[in-house]
Amino acid sequence: MADTAFSVVSNLLGFLKTAITDEAKLLGGVHGDVQFIKDEMDSMNGFLLHLTKTEGEHDDQLRAWMKQVLEVAHIARDYIERYKRDVPPPPKDDGDRPCCWAWLRDHLDALPTARNRKQRDLAKKLLELKVRVKEVGERRLRYDVKVPAAPPVLRQAVKPPGQGEMEEEASRKAFRDALEDDIIKGRRASSALLVLWRSGPPGSEPAVSNAIPKLADCLRSEGGMIRAILKKCCAAPDDVELLKMFLCALWAYPYPTSKELGNLKNKLDGGGREPREEMRIFCYSMLSSQQKSCLQYLTAFTKEKEISRTSLVRRWAAEGLVAKDHDKTPEEVGERCFNELVFRGFVLPVRRGDDATTVRSCQLDGSIRDFILGMTQSENFLAELPSHLQRQLQIREIVLQPRPPPEQIQADGWCNNIVGRRRAAAAGLLSCCCGTSGGDTATSELLKDPMDELVLFLKTKLPEMYRLNVLDLGGCKGLKKRHLESICRSRTVGLLKYLSLRNTDVSQLPEARHMKKLEHLETLDIRGTDVPAGDLKDLILPKLKHLLAGRYSFTAGGADAGTSRTLAEVSISTVQMPRAVGAMADVETLSRFQVSGDGAELEEVVKLLRLRKLGVVVVRGNSTTAKHLCHVMSRLGEHLRSLSIWVEDDGSGRALDISVQVQATSFQASRLALENLDIKGTKISVPSWIQEASLLANITLHEATEMTEEDLRRLGNAPGLRCLRLRRSSFGSRVLRFRSGQFRALRFLVLEGEAITSVAFVDGAAPVLERITVWASGSFNYDDLIAGVISSQLPGLKAIELKGNDFNQKKLDTWQKDLKKHKNRPSLVV
Repeated sequence: MADTAFSVVSNLLGFLKTAITDEAKLLGGVHGDVQFIKDEMDSMNGFLLHLTKTEGEHDDQLRAWMKQVLEVAHIARDYIERYKRDVPPPPKDDGDRPCCWAWLRDHLDALPTARNRKQRDLAKKLLELKVRVKEVGERRLRYDVKVPAAPPVLRQAVKPPGQGEMEEEASRKAFRDALEDDIIKGRRASSALLVLWRSGPPGSEPAVSNAIPKLADCLRSEGGMIRAILKKCCAAPDDVELLKMFLCALWAYPYPTSKELGNLKNKLDGGGREPREEMRIFCYSMLSSQQKSCLQYLTAFTKEKEISRTSLVRRWAAEGLVAKDHDKTPEEVGERCFNELVFRGFVLPVRRGDDATTVRSCQLDGSIRDFILGMTQSENFLAELPSHLQRQLQIREIVLQPRPPPEQIQADGWCNNIVGRRRAAAAGLLSCCCGTSGGDTATSELLKDPMDELVLFLKTKLPEMYRLNVLDLGGCKGLKKRHLESICRSRTVGLLKYLSLRNTDVSQLPEARHMKKLEHLETLDIRGTDVPAGDLKDLILPKLKHLLAGRYSFTAGGADAGTSRTLAEVSISTVQMPRAVGAMADVETLSRFQVSGDGAELEEVVKLLRLRKLGVVVVRGNSTTAKHLCHVMSRLGEHLRSLSIWVEDDGSGRALDISVQVQATSFQASRLALENLDIKGTKISVPSWIQEASLLANITLHEATEMTEEDLRRLGNAPGLRCLRLRRSSFGSRVLRFRSGQFRALRFLVLEGEAITSVAFVDGAAPVLERITVWASGSFNYDDLIAGVISSQLPGLKAIELKGNDFNQKKLDTWQKDLKKHKNRPSLVV
């Protein structure tokens, strides 16, 4: 609990420092109140920091005090945010200082207004909060709450000297690969851990795994203790996940003392808790406070079969669970936290990208979720989830209710207009939504529309000062424009930061005058909706970071928008880019927006100096459009990491060639920060500068892109290319030939479509290629592929994956037998 409290209070302190330095927002005595709150919370934070070093040694009195600190920290942030939002800045005098007298003079006539009454009410609440913070601090002294005398354990992992992120990732991968090899060996021997203590000659030390020697030097002397712990908890084949969790915890945090490991072994031998539970508690204790908070947040996802990684990370950022760290954005910090939780085994991957390493979606295993839920309830002294998680769960339960057929919803009742709602309330017909009694049951069933129930919940069931940061309506049915207008007007969404309408049936968004009330919104997701093309043209949200749009259309039997793109994908429909998008300076993601005519909208995009991901759908593109695209790359190239260009064929026969335009500018491909490039369209060529973009790691070409042998040569010379996807007739020749000395960094190759019938590897080509995925038509020569792989002896190959066909078992057996001739014995995945 100390970790969680420390994390929350630390985030609050960062926010308070910003509030206090913003003199324009704080007047008179209010500034002194906020300064007092900050000083008190700073003192509490120091106390909590000391407590994080003695996690597990806290008595009930100390835990009760920490719970009070958590509550007051959440309330403090709400009050300060609302005060900063509702109090307008005073004018500045000639010295650029706030002139309070001028502000008061200009606003005397407005003092009786509701807005000023709200400001005074908030100022009064801040004074009450000051008293409450003071009482919490005094209560610790009054009851003599002290730090336990147990020796502190510093939870701080230290990187080896000189090791950067790439080296750390490579070291992590080497350890995980060794661990997976150990598991495979153990499974073949029908024992998950047999490989960890194979018997040697009499009197000799038992043989150990490949993974344990890769742990930090400081743990090697503890090898016997580690093996004893594993043998106690993980002797059965189905305990393999617990084995990985324990060893990965030791790899990530290699500094538990001998006493800690000894205490764990004693607990396992003592017969108290069930051994698996003790192991999980130990692994959980190795997490940082931030990682624990993010993991606990996942307990609110009971209605989702899988959870999108990017959506989850953005929700963490919106909830304040991850914060900016040096040069990294909150989302980047969240990505690292997510990867760490996956590595540690607390979060299980569900769907991966084509490179088989990037996790696209995840879930909590049932037993892990029960464990985390128990830890969350224990740390918060609750019989159920903490209030902010419980309310998120309630919202999702309402959103995902099945919608009654239209004939069962009253056509002229409260759910269609405000007057109707008042009449229904007067008649006692709202029992279905708010739990009141009265009214005919059959009549109330007619009024039970989930979206109306959601609006009522947001308006009446949330506390006045509740901070609703996240509203996920993804997948709901029956969502109308009037619902969204009511949500925008609701007092509970004034600080909303994340709004997802993904895959809903909403057909129209509220007008800009309603949307602008969401002034704190950072993420707006309308992917998979039929929102009209012009609905966002007047949108201006000052704090927006991620704006996501686009709806895919598939042929019969194809995949849906949430899965990997397949041969069935045919087109995309999307909305026009906001006309004043350049005024939203914080935007980092613009995904799948329509650019038409001469591409003039892109001149607004040039102003977005924080833009990291850009996706455009070009309609009727020409040389002017290409010029604007090149201008974006020239101005934002040192920041832009992902670029997607989809060109819709308008029948004019014109090609969109951005290579020619680049040559006429000061553009330098070697300075590009671009990591991901996605090009689609029959009339767009592969840029000539690809071979100079040193950081470009992932390239996707599809839908009959006009790629020639020369383009393939350029791709082969790209120094950092790790993953190449050729989809749907993206190469003109029937034979795809990888030449010697090319594709030196390529690790993943994905082939889809009907055009390519054969793949050949010349000796020396693609020396580190690990995985080949083929999803092709019946004309593809799989025998040639297998024979080419064997003859070229690709030194890094680990797997070949075949998709989209019903293969004859006899043929599969033959291919598997042939692959054994390869020195790596790569696996065949079907």
